[in-house]
Amino acid sequence: MNSHYDLIIVGLGAMGSAALYQAAKRGVNVLGIDRYDPPHTLGSSHAETRITRMALGEGAQYMPLVARSNDLWRELEAATGEALLYLNGGLIITSPDSEAMFRGQAEDFAVVTQKIAEAHGIEHTMLSGAEVRKRYPQILARDSDHAYYEPTGGFVLSEKTVAVQLAEAQRLGAMVRTNEPVTGVTWSADRISVTTAAGMFAADRAIVTTGAWMSDFVPQKQRRHFPVYRQVVYWFEVEDPAVFTIDRWPFMMWIGDTTEAFYTSFAMIPDGVPGLKMVTEQHHTPCDPDTVVRDITKDEIAYFYDTLAADKLVGIKPNCVAAEACLYTVTEDEHFVIDRHPESDRVIVASPCSGHGFKHSAAIGEALVQMAIDGSSRLSMAPFSFSRLHAV
Repeated sequence: MNSHYDLIIVGLGAMGSAALYQAAKRGVNVLGIDRYDPPHTLGSSHAETRITRMALGEGAQYMPLVARSNDLWRELEAATGEALLYLNGGLIITSPDSEAMFRGQAEDFAVVTQKIAEAHGIEHTMLSGAEVRKRYPQILARDSDHAYYEPTGGFVLSEKTVAVQLAEAQRLGAMVRTNEPVTGVTWSADRISVTTAAGMFAADRAIVTTGAWMSDFVPQKQRRHFPVYRQVVYWFEVEDPAVFTIDRWPFMMWIGDTTEAFYTSFAMIPDGVPGLKMVTEQHHTPCDPDTVVRDITKDEIAYFYDTLAADKLVGIKPNCVAAEACLYTVTEDEHFVIDRHPESDRVIVASPCSGHGFKHSAAIGEALVQMAIDGSSRLSMAPFSFSRLHAV
């Protein structure tokens, strides 16, 4: 067994699997290690789908990442024959009277997104509440609501993407060890040592992309910057599934009048869970990823249906056909951390989460490998430094 590598990647979810694939594609002698067997349902990359959109109200610093990710996924699709990226449109509904803070933005998120789209020449349409109802009769938009619609928005098949990246990486020569928790990452002047229950592995460089377990791999004083929050994903039975298929239903983000009223819905995918996927978010009760409650209660399902699903959409039945817990690692400003470890330049830490990371993951994986092997990335990671967290 080879125990010295050019690069070791710890954590093989969205970012880690992308980095492993990019490293293997370059011929790097690379090992990937994960505590579970990805894709799995215990982290942040499951539940079938993740949103992608070209105009990003979270900030213009993300625009190069999502554009590059879409290109890389198209390349991966061409190489494997697997469909991963669907651009079936995206709808963001807000109200001028909303008190919700979303992705760190106090301003109307649809309007912020519109401004970014206009600045970057991204095709879009602004719709009134009445126009939303006319286009999508299932949506109970109010006259006071308005929406940003982007035809180049859509979704990525998240678990399938992770699986395809891992399979391609191994086909290209990457080594993978799963169901093997990493118990330590240490360093010296000329190497990195990664310890698991099975032994110790050495490398010239390491990338740590451990998602909800990131706090285990950063200095004690930095751990408070990486709280983890339990989110719930629901799939509800619908009266007419044909209405919610990929060719008829975009992703829908409804910001809501308060932070608690936010939720997202996705098109029903072929051979997927036979229900409409709907997700809300909460950033007030942190959890421990090792002890978090994974079961979804009847009360949680009933509350979501009564207050959000049935209140916002027509044709949704109260029968919840599936539900899963998902973990978000959310920094104070809801932006990413992609930087060298505060104590070793040989270790690169990536926590591109905060509930909006997957759409950027292919480009981030490429950038992480460039940072590790070439010394710097072609796309700037400067906005995502550790140092900015001290000012938050």
